[in-house]
Amino acid sequence: MKTIMKSLAIMALVPMFVGCATAWKLPSVTVGGAANKDSVLDAKAGKSGVSVTVPLVSVDVPFPTVKADKD
Repeated sequence: MKTIMKSLAIMALVPMFVGCATAWKLPSVTVGGAANKDSVLDAKAGKSGVSVTVPLVSVDVPFPTVKADKD
């Protein structure tokens, strides 16, 4: 049992030190009054991603970016 708990603790703490979530642009969902701060109904698509707002729900999905190093 102690081995399982140690394994779970390590798996939970490793992403914090690796920083995988801080380096990526992740989709976001806002529910409630803050979702309709700018508009009640809206849909946008651009180079950065896709955003949809309906009453009380806002969803923002950014496109992944790829950088190529030129040597």
